[in-house]
Parts: sequence; C-alpha cells; structure tokens
Amino acid sequence: MDTAISVRNLTKSYKNKPVVTDLNFEIEKGSILGLLGPNGAGKTTTLKMLTNLIGKTTGDILIDGISLESNPKQALRLVGASLDTPAFYNEFTAFENLDYIAKLHDQISREKLLALLELVGLSEETTKKVKHYSLGMKQRLALARALVHDPKLIILDEPANGLDPQGMRKLYQLIRTLAEQKVTFIISSHQLSDMEHLCTDVLILNKGKCLIHGKTKELIQSDNSLIQLAFCDQQKGRSWLQGLATVEILQENEADFSVKLKEISFDAFLKQLVTSGQIIQKLSIRQKSLEDRFIELTEGWD
Repeated sequence: MDTAISVRNLTKSYKNKPVVTDLNFEIEKGSILGLLGPNGAGKTTTLKMLTNLIGKTTGDILIDGISLESNPKQALRLVGASLDTPAFYNEFTAFENLDYIAKLHDQISREKLLALLELVGLSEETTKKVKHYSLGMKQRLALARALVHDPKLIILDEPANGLDPQGMRKLYQLIRTLAEQKVTFIISSHQLSDMEHLCTDVLILNKGKCLIHGKTKELIQSDNSLIQLAFCDQQKGRSWLQGLATVEILQENEADFSVKLKEISFDAFLKQLVTSGQIIQKLSIRQKSLEDRFIELTEGWD
C-alpha cells in the first residue's frame, strides 16, 4: 500500500486522564477517511495531534514516511488543514488572504492563487472583502488556503458546517476531484449520510478508542442484510425459519417476520427459500447504513 499517513500507538492524556488511547491506523494515498464519533470521542484532539497543534503523550505519526516527531517541519510541509470555524482577515479580499499565506512559503505565484480561487468556485469573488462572504464561501476559501502549498494530506474539521445542500455538493465534488489526483483527506464530521457516500474509509472513535476502521463499503456490508418477509402460511414459515442456523428472527408481527442473515449471502438464502417450497407474499431487503453501524457501535458502549 502506498501510505499517505501512518499513526502508531498514538495516545494523549491530560493530568493522567487518557483522551485518546493507543490509536493505530494507516491511509492509502488518494483516500478520503471519515473520522467519526460522538461528541467527546477524541476526534478534535486527534486532528490537533495530526497537525502538531498539540503534543502527543506517546506514539508517532508518519506523513509520507516522515516522522512528525523527528522531522516536524518537513512532515508538516505535506499537510494542509482547516480546523474549527474558518478565520480570515475580514478587511482583506479572498486573494489577499491567500497571498498573505503564500508569502510564508516559497515561490507561489499570483497565477497559482487565482487558479485556487477558480478551483473552489470563488474566481468571481476575488475583489469582495471576506467580511461580506457567507459561511459557505468562507468554507471554500478555507479549503483554498489549505491547498496553497500543494499538500499531500488535507485535514478538515466539519467542513460542511453552515453549507446549504448545493454548497455541500460543490464541496464534496471538489474533495473527490482532488482525491483522484492522489490528495489524501481526513475529515471529521457528524454528517453520517454524507460521509457514507463521500469517504472511501471510515474510522469510528468513542471515548478515545478506535471501535472500527476500514473501507466504508466493507464496514457496511460486513453486517449481514436485514430481510422482511411474509409467508402465505405464517406458522409453517416460522417453523422453517426456526430450523435455519443461518437465520435469526429479530421480530415477528401478525403479517411478517424481520430476520437477520448470519454467515450466509442473500443469494444463498434465496436458494434455500426456493428449495423449501415455502410460498411467500412479500420479500424485501435493507442493507444497513453507516448511521446504523455508527449507532450500533457507539450506543451503550463502555
């Protein structure tokens, strides 16, 4: 795997109280990782450690193979970030804000800055002072600012806050476009439905610990399908379902059953159903969503 970032045994404690505990994960270049968790799960602390805004207690962070501990300046050259609510010089224009940041780096041309503003959809707003920008425009300008020095890893905290549906769509499409160019993203968000469709990978934190990490599709599909079915003969149907080791009856109503498949695919279950001779009136399948998985993993977790 061509690794963008490797986090090893990362721990942060305040007054001997752990906030993040033994966090380990790797992300492939060009991936979009959704960092998810309830309030107080340790997401913001993790992002601040990844950007060296706060120090870690133990562990190491390697960005493109470069240790953040041993070579912080070299490692952070590869990182762009927008954390918390974007803050700018309100009396400056968008271009002037980017130009101010560009002067902290070497040889960033005016043309490059104008191209960034065009990339984030602000090319027609370059002369307007930022104090007149909507929150959505500021979010896009924050992404442009994070891109000024051509980072390979971009870290965003709640980038869709304050955006209307159209603004979210534009932002997510921009993120996908950059990811296709092998830019890697770590995004913290409470927008679980959006993260399901945007992120290639998901990591769920709770109480500072990693509950699960992997490919988004695999995490959703790893929990077998929920099926609702109704038999013409409810009693015979119940007896048949109870005789299957691969099926768990979750709920029985007067008209139908809700069941969960265990270690069997839907196609295999369907073959068993046909072979059994059972006559059904209704059959529907619902794949669990990322929100379903999130709630299952975090609800009542201790």
